[in-house]
Amino acid sequence: MNERFGRVQGFKWLVWTVGCSVVLGWWGCSTEVDLTADYRSIPVVYGLLEMDADTQWVRINRTWLGDGNQLEAAQVRDSSEYPLGSLTVFMEELEPSSTGEISGNEEVVQTWELVEVEVANKEVNGIFYGPEQTLFAAVTSGDDALDENAWYRLHIVLPDGEEAWSVTKPIQSAGGVVNFPPANTPNVFQMQFHNGTGFVPNVKFEWTSAPGASRYDGFMRVNFSEEYYADEAQTTLDSTKDRSLTIQFGTEIVTDDDGVQSLDLAISGERFYTELASRLEANPRIRRVLGTVAPDESKERAFDFVLQIANRDLAVYLDVNEASNSIVQERPLWTNIQGGIGLWGARSTLAVEGVGYQKLSMKYLQESDLTGGLNFCSPSEVSEFYCGN
Repeated sequence: MNERFGRVQGFKWLVWTVGCSVVLGWWGCSTEVDLTADYRSIPVVYGLLEMDADTQWVRINRTWLGDGNQLEAAQVRDSSEYPLGSLTVFMEELEPSSTGEISGNEEVVQTWELVEVEVANKEVNGIFYGPEQTLFAAVTSGDDALDENAWYRLHIVLPDGEEAWSVTKPIQSAGGVVNFPPANTPNVFQMQFHNGTGFVPNVKFEWTSAPGASRYDGFMRVNFSEEYYADEAQTTLDSTKDRSLTIQFGTEIVTDDDGVQSLDLAISGERFYTELASRLEANPRIRRVLGTVAPDESKERAFDFVLQIANRDLAVYLDVNEASNSIVQERPLWTNIQGGIGLWGARSTLAVEGVGYQKLSMKYLQESDLTGGLNFCSPSEVSEFYCGN
């Protein structure tokens, strides 16, 4: 088995779960660890490199074994966190071989010593202690910026002198090239979900992959504001709130790690409308303004097309931990951390923001039995569906 990838199996596990949404962001995750052999605390590591980020973050916890109620023990910070100052954590930039892969004899080009930072953004309603937690950070801006062609080794020295490490490669900063919908056009590009006679069957999202990218998860973000009225005639406005609703397109797996692979995802126009109808409340006291209009424009900007990108390590982790329809729900624990468990990978984001919509799409949204009760309207004064009409 490749030493950078491993599945831990063959044990009967005592379950210990670490939520890692702070580090993984888009993708929630958990780790299950079972220990019945002679016990030794194991580091649980989560870190994702981002080329364009000015700071890289790593979370390092530990497993524990104790007497009594372990749910109560989980609420004690010292159970899952190492004592302050007891870990030494480095990130090393490695010069790749002529093949671009890791051979084991790479020269260390640059080294960062990660510093402990206490943050207070952890969920407080979960099993584990919160909201405070300790993360490890390295500043990677200016002369210390990451090199998209290099590999990066995370190296951890534990309090007992044992070590844990892993190597991963970042995704090139561009993340790929979006071909459709077009980006940075002088005029607002307008999507069509209904053509007046029926739903558009395939609303496409097309792009070209970047080197280092192994998986793309596509989303469309629908941006709107809600106006809350005191009466059904909508004459007295109480308050407003900016909102967004995210619709997942799906996932594309890259077969060429060198990039420049053409990929696409699509949703139907019908799904766009049914998602809105099923997820939003039809209430005569709520009016929804779809998108915004810039001062020098007349067309609405309402949609963001977003790609969340994973490198090889993160892609394998996500694949192993995805929901399964199989009757066998228990999965092996995947890790690429030597001397510990967890994930050291890389992610990126690629997006086209501020895409508009054609008037026939708004006509169906406003007038159909499916979505008419949602009270959508346009912020553009030149639109026949203007909210002020």
